[in-house]
Amino acid sequence: MAPTRTGSKRLLHDLNQSIVFNLIMEHQAISRIKLARKSGLPASTITKIVGNLLAAGLVLEVSADESSGGRRPVLLSINASAGYVVGVRLREATITLTICDLQCNSTYTRECSYQPGTAPQQVITIMATAIRDLVAEAGLTMQQIFGVGIGLSGLIDSARGLCRVSTILGWQNVELGPALERQLKIPVRVDNDVNTLSIAEHLFGQGREADNFLLVTIGRGIGMGIVLGGAIYRGSFGGAGEFGHMTVDVRPDAPLCNCGKRGCLEALASDYGIVRTALGTDPGHAIEDAIVNLIARAHAGESEIVAIFRQAGITMGIAIANLINIFEPSHILIAGEGLRAGDLFLEPMRQTIPRHTFDARDDIELLICPTSDDLWARGAASLILHEIFQSPIYEDEEALALDDLVSQASKAQKHHKK
Repeated sequence: MAPTRTGSKRLLHDLNQSIVFNLIMEHQAISRIKLARKSGLPASTITKIVGNLLAAGLVLEVSADESSGGRRPVLLSINASAGYVVGVRLREATITLTICDLQCNSTYTRECSYQPGTAPQQVITIMATAIRDLVAEAGLTMQQIFGVGIGLSGLIDSARGLCRVSTILGWQNVELGPALERQLKIPVRVDNDVNTLSIAEHLFGQGREADNFLLVTIGRGIGMGIVLGGAIYRGSFGGAGEFGHMTVDVRPDAPLCNCGKRGCLEALASDYGIVRTALGTDPGHAIEDAIVNLIARAHAGESEIVAIFRQAGITMGIAIANLINIFEPSHILIAGEGLRAGDLFLEPMRQTIPRHTFDARDDIELLICPTSDDLWARGAASLILHEIFQSPIYEDEEALALDDLVSQASKAQKHHKK
């Protein structure tokens, strides 16, 4: 855990401002009186903070509440269009970009492509150009963009914006965040794409009410986001959650994984593993077409293909049962492109989980979360939004303080009015 900030007037100001902003966000519409009651802050402090947020355009006064007598109170609501963030999902040949408002609603999306194997610096330049074009197409200026969040597969040092290794992209030690910041001149945050999706689910999705949950993604690979105590757990060096590379088959001739090892969960239960088992060869960039074709063959009644999906589902069920035994989360969210196989994969997975959990646990919710490239990009955008909403009690030189955002929003509004 990061060290806590030492006591100071600035810390108290930031903390109070964060409490007020988050209460308005949580309740969507709330009066000043209720803000004071729920926050425990004096009315004078509420008045000052709300005044700053209103002046910056981050908060709006909206329609009045029902009154029990006397003057009806004016309600406060987050101004979702006070500023925007850009989310980017980076894959081996495509870049999905989306602009999100302050409530993580996607307002404008586009996709661009590049040749697999393109040098990292060229990809970063392509990304910077695509972001500028996207912002212009949406009728916005870069001054209205609070930051850019990027999600990609691999081991990511989020504190440094460094891609330590991504087997899918073929990258090693690429300073993605700093390089893009130099081109765009706005904050850039980078994380493993499953972590970004987990943050979005925790802030805005099915994990909103859960402090402890796991998000398992199934597609070309298998990943996991870990939310403990309401925060993403990244491990000591950013590599936590590489669920797909746990060894589940120790035979010398176990299936080969993309990472170069044999017997990984990913080599048996991912789209890649299923296709390779069925076809006996690495599908390369044609994996999406190949898995769609196999699903069609299974639905057409080819028993051998059905059996491959079933075995993959059983293997995944055992792996998820082990997660339950280790973490005891309240929820497990299942997401990713692998869901398109439906009950060919999911039903054997569901049947297997209770057989391998300690004490046959049945009180843990298993939630299926359909995803799209747009949703992954929204997840990346939530990296910036998470910093807006997070408590300021921890030291983090890279984090955006809400106080800085108030200043940014004020400048952006003045610039937009010109």
